[in-house]
Amino acid sequence: MSVRKNDMVHDYRMVPDDFLKHLLSTLGIVLVLVLVASALFSLPEKQPLTIKAYATQNPVAFEQMALRALDGQGQIANYGPPYNHGTGNVESPLQKAVGILHPINAETDFILTPLSMAASVNPAIEPALTTFEHASSATQSQWESHYATALQKAQYRNGAVVVPKGGDYGPLPTLMNATLALGKSGLMSGALTRNSSVITRFNNQNYLLFLQGQPLQQDPATASLAGGNWGIIHPAVNGYPGAWWMTIPTWVYQWPAVANSSASDAYALSIGFLFWLVLTLIPWIPGLNQVPRYLGLYRLIWRDFYHHRPVPGPIPDQRPENRHAAS
Repeated sequence: MSVRKNDMVHDYRMVPDDFLKHLLSTLGIVLVLVLVASALFSLPEKQPLTIKAYATQNPVAFEQMALRALDGQGQIANYGPPYNHGTGNVESPLQKAVGILHPINAETDFILTPLSMAASVNPAIEPALTTFEHASSATQSQWESHYATALQKAQYRNGAVVVPKGGDYGPLPTLMNATLALGKSGLMSGALTRNSSVITRFNNQNYLLFLQGQPLQQDPATASLAGGNWGIIHPAVNGYPGAWWMTIPTWVYQWPAVANSSASDAYALSIGFLFWLVLTLIPWIPGLNQVPRYLGLYRLIWRDFYHHRPVPGPIPDQRPENRHAAS
């Protein structure tokens, strides 16, 4: 293969250099600058939403959320695939086809199992737990319905949620206040992540999903981070930049066809995939693969080179058969 002399660099003197020394010294300088800048201008962190904090600050709302998990009305309890057979968040046939990959029974996993763990150290919970588990489904539903109504008028007094007297609540006041005590103590997090069959193995799934629904919907709204405010690009702490690079994905979610669809996530991801596919296939798409040549930006970037040298033409074919043909 021939190389034309015009393509060679002759304008610079070549000297020996220690690339590794420069690489390490540059890395050290950048590291020092990053540490100094982070110490001087670091972004203050918004306090995370935790089960303990939510139970402590919103005891009545915490019991309402726990009750929805118990009666199957919570967001995860009625979510659908990949967690269960609910229909509350089913967006597309593809989601149904995937099936139950991470099974969750909110009643058992979120409430009854943590309470059974707590009963091992607080025997006072055991009678109420046994009464609830041995009651019929109809009786459980009746207790849950009455207690849900009572919680609308509940008050928090002396470390417990107190509902109006006289209702047919069964053992739910005891169970819900025991759940509240678990949440306030911080032990609910451990009960949700602990694998009872293998003590050394932990699964964060239930802990991450426990506050899905009202807690996670209300918390972002207090900082204008909800979806209607394009929240993903807003800062969690006022006065600091947000994730501005997420503007395009957030914009896609505002398209009426996407925003008003029950399968908004599926549509947004599909649009993103098609956009990526077009970019990937540009070298093979007729017309699009000629855009750089038509725009001529390369001549602007290398304007000094083209100012002193003619535009390079095609390299002559130096194969023997073509040389004979030319002669």
